[in-house]
This record gives sequence, structure tokens and C-alpha cells, in this order.
Amino acid sequence: MRARALPDFPQPPEGAEAVGEGVWRVTGGAFPSNAYICEAGTPGEAFVIDPGLDPERIDRAAQGLGLTPRQVFCTHGHFDHIGGARWFQQKYGAAVFLHQADLKTMKSGNFLLMVLKFEQRIALPEVTLIDPASPPDLPVTYLPVPGHTPGSCFIRYGEHLFTGDSLYARGVGLSDLPGENHGLLRKSLLALWDAIPGDTLVHPGHGPSARFAEIQAGNHALAAFLAGGDAP
Repeated sequence: MRARALPDFPQPPEGAEAVGEGVWRVTGGAFPSNAYICEAGTPGEAFVIDPGLDPERIDRAAQGLGLTPRQVFCTHGHFDHIGGARWFQQKYGAAVFLHQADLKTMKSGNFLLMVLKFEQRIALPEVTLIDPASPPDLPVTYLPVPGHTPGSCFIRYGEHLFTGDSLYARGVGLSDLPGENHGLLRKSLLALWDAIPGDTLVHPGHGPSARFAEIQAGNHALAAFLAGGDAP
């Protein structure tokens, strides 16, 4: 069955782009990445997924939407996905959640920024560590996909799937950063490949969103990687 195209949504405040019902993307930071603001079940409240290196921009967008971020969920511990978490923790008392296997990755954030020759440094948040064997009661579900980092996860929220750097709509986000294991990433993706409905809205950490069926059909670099080849 052919997946439905992404629908049009009302014009959001400046700096944000609506990518689903009650979901907005904010892209920015010295190392540009996608952060997502998700309207929560309580009126006027929201949670943020993967706050990057420009939390003020994300916060302005949330305020423009009339939303207060109460929780932060991170797909993994790299600085461009968790760097702004402390901002929301200090300003709103937001709890920050991260898979337990990525604590070391998070703590290496400022070292990686230095190695990559970025002047910016991040303040690390206090995190609630996710144990997949005993998941907490949350509005989202963590699906472990180790490979990009040891604790990388997909975060599922209704029909939305936030995939960090483990799954892109276009291409494959491979690097040689410490802790990345290409073979393990391939195995993790294949384990979930047939379990994700084609109409799922996939929201990556970089680049555009897309229906999962469109990614399956059109991301040829990813298909080659999953078949065991080297992705470009």
C-alpha cells in the first residue's frame, strides 16, 4: 500500500516547522540538528526530543506555540542531540531521559566538541537513565537501536518515530565517532525493519521527515548498507 504524503499544517511560529499533528521541528545550532517539540496530553505542556546546541531557539518556538516543555527525551547522547537539555532542566525543571548505555557518550560531549574544533561547550544535564528491561511510565516508548552509539534509540510517540542519527530519510548517517559500530547498526535496523508500519512518520536528527514506506522505497544508499554494502 502506498504511504500517504506528509500533509500540510497551519503556519507555526518563526523558527519552527510543523511536521505532524502537534509536532514541530526546530533546526539550528553550531552543528545543525533537528529538535522536536511535541504537544503533550496536558493543555499548554510539551516535551522536547533531542534539544541540540541552540536551546534558546527551541524555547522561543515553544513559547510561540504557547507550550511549556516539561520533559526532554534524547535518542542518544551526542552533544548535538543532548546539548540543550540542561537549559530546559534549569528553566522549567524538565526531566531528561537517556538510554543508560549512552551515559559515557553524553559525558564525552565537550571532548568531542574540542576535537571537532567547535568553541561552544555544553552543560551536562542530570539524566534519568532508561533501562529497557524495566521501562518507566512515559508518554513515549524507547526502542533500542545500538550501533550509532551504544545506547541509540528510536523514540515512538503515536504515529511518530524519532530516529536520531540511526535512520535518515536520505542517505545513511555513518561516521567514525568513538562507539559507532556499523555492523551492529545494520543488525539493529534489520531487526525493526518489518515491524514499523509504512505510514509511520519518521523524524531524523538531521534532514527531512518522511513516511517509512517512502524511506524503504527511495533511500537506495540505506538499502545498500542494509544489504551489507558500504554506504556512500
